[in-house]
Amino acid sequence: MATMMIIGTVASVAGSLMAAQGSKAAGKAAMKTAEYNKSIRDRNAKVAENDAAYRVRAGDREVTKFTEKFRAMQATAETRYRKGGVVASSGTPLEVLMNSANEADEEKETIAVLAQRDAGAMRERASNERLAGELGLMEGRAKKMSYDMQARSQMFAAVSSAAMGGYKYSQIK
Repeated sequence: MATMMIIGTVASVAGSLMAAQGSKAAGKAAMKTAEYNKSIRDRNAKVAENDAAYRVRAGDREVTKFTEKFRAMQATAETRYRKGGVVASSGTPLEVLMNSANEADEEKETIAVLAQRDAGAMRERASNERLAGELGLMEGRAKKMSYDMQARSQMFAAVSSAAMGGYKYSQIK
């Protein structure tokens, strides 16, 4: 009878200790997973920031190319006016050239605004990635804390089982 009680107590203590060890390992794994996921989110954020910077530069290049094409078109129009014997610096030809220049300015502004809008959306994506990474890390910490508490509880159960077994054994003698 005493032998069976000792075996039962040892098995109960061993089981509780193994469960505690498993909980600790699960807590470490949860934290490592959260840290890895955060590193991925941080990388995604950096990519989004790089995309935003690239989009702004691309927008600047689009404005520059448009300006060059517009200047060439405007110069061609002025040349055609002159070849046709029309004075391009006054009257209707001047109004046409001025209207074209105003439309070109509006187009350049539109190109720049769209590039900034796109870049803003990319920067927002970067912020969201970072926030999601931080949230995942907080969740990992919470899971680890939960597993650590579970492990402590299982350690107390092991001590309790050992104490109860010792008490019962002392009552048999």
